[in-house]
Amino acid sequence: MPLTSLSPLSAVRGAVPTPSIDREALRQRVQEAGGSAQASVSVAATALTLASDDAAPTASLIWSPLPQDRVVPPDNTYGPLVSVAWGSGPKAELPDSPATEPQRVQAWATAPAGDAISRQMARNEFRSTERTLASQWNGLGSALLSLASAPSTSPLNYQQTLLSAADPTQPLKEQFDRLQKGATTVTLQIKTRSGQTVDLQIAVNRQPGALGEGSSQGLQVSVSSTGPLSETERRALAALSQGLEDTLAGLGDADAPEIDLSGLLAYDRSAFSQLNLDIQNPTASAALGSFALHLGDGGSSLSYQGAAGKMDLRLDATPPFQTGSAQQRQAAIAQQLQLIDAAADRGHADEKLVALFKSSFSQLHGAAPTTASDTPVGETGAVDAALVEKVQPLLSGLVDFEASFSGDFSRNNRWGNVNEQGKAQYAINQKTTVDADRKEKTAGIIQTQSEQLQSNYAKARYDGALNVESGNFDRYAIQDHRTVSTLISAADNKLTSAVRSTDRQQLETHETVVKHRVVDRRETPDQQHLLTLLM
Repeated sequence: MPLTSLSPLSAVRGAVPTPSIDREALRQRVQEAGGSAQASVSVAATALTLASDDAAPTASLIWSPLPQDRVVPPDNTYGPLVSVAWGSGPKAELPDSPATEPQRVQAWATAPAGDAISRQMARNEFRSTERTLASQWNGLGSALLSLASAPSTSPLNYQQTLLSAADPTQPLKEQFDRLQKGATTVTLQIKTRSGQTVDLQIAVNRQPGALGEGSSQGLQVSVSSTGPLSETERRALAALSQGLEDTLAGLGDADAPEIDLSGLLAYDRSAFSQLNLDIQNPTASAALGSFALHLGDGGSSLSYQGAAGKMDLRLDATPPFQTGSAQQRQAAIAQQLQLIDAAADRGHADEKLVALFKSSFSQLHGAAPTTASDTPVGETGAVDAALVEKVQPLLSGLVDFEASFSGDFSRNNRWGNVNEQGKAQYAINQKTTVDADRKEKTAGIIQTQSEQLQSNYAKARYDGALNVESGNFDRYAIQDHRTVSTLISAADNKLTSAVRSTDRQQLETHETVVKHRVVDRRETPDQQHLLTLLM
């Protein structure tokens, strides 16, 4: 049956003359298209002309087939659906009556023509019992990528908009145009090695309309390409479908967003030079506020902001040398995760934010290139291959990176009352520098890893409920810094020295606040310096 059900515009029918309609013929037409008798009544009501004889209609039935080279497979086809289109004519004058909320209708910008994308939009909008971002995004990313990866000899330009509660007394075009305002948008851009660009967007609007304006709640999708894609590019694009679905399903969880990048990180680097995914949600206090993922020849980066806090990660494109064995890399990732756990526990950081940070960190590093560029330049290229084999086991096995997170946190006591509140900030990074002279056969390599933790929080005494305004609580401040430097020297392609220096500084400050005054202050410092010979 048709996926669009348009409510009768009874108020509008009473405002203007309406021509007669052969209802039986129209009922038969809908039934032939797979509709029901009940749906045919809605269609007949929608078909009534809403303007006078000398004005262009403001609503009508429209039918719009896809281009021949974009026809979907037969297994995705279904009967034609009905859509409301807009014209340039004036709105119909409604008869004087007590102020009542106008009856809302569903409206399509373009009549669906049997395409799977419109069908999925209708399913998400009308049949889903959930209203989470995950349920609204479900299936749309893969459907759009499927259309973009279909064989074609021309550029692609597809867009569809569905209003779930349009106001028939307001101009439809303005309501369609307003859907982007306040919508949560998903934007995916892919650049191919051949120079083509594919753009995909999904917009979900759940914002109520402003006073005096029609609601613009609904869905809008679009996909376009700058030109035809090669068979290799089309296969690579289609292979991203499930990965995009998994990423959106995790990020769209209303309670606890997750980050699953496995499918997107496996993109075909031989076909694509760049992949960018961006999500913006203007809804205040949403679990997901924004997300950005960049993958490409210049490196990878990820940023996230939501109710739990925010985080940023950036990885170099390639390691200074090869990253060594897979075992070395996994061991290095596990070691970094242990450092993150220790810092998060000491700083009382939010568990959900830390889990997202660790997941993103391990996924990005796990998918990073394992070898340096085929045509190394600068100082790195001046290091002899035989020396690289000796140096690599002494390094971390990871590409250089910068990573950080920050966010508010709170903890409850055994009775469920907030007992502790604060904010934690953490940063960890790695930087490798190489100073080599191939002619002199000398090399100096320095790899530095550093981490910083800053946390401030207030805590109620005696496991009670925290009330900062009372002026009676304990206040804590934590400031930690740790640096590990590996210094390697070589001459005549032989190692001459290799040492590792570790410096750690920790400071915890505890203040007892009574009636808004600090009555006691204690500092607990800790310092450590280690020097380890590696050969």
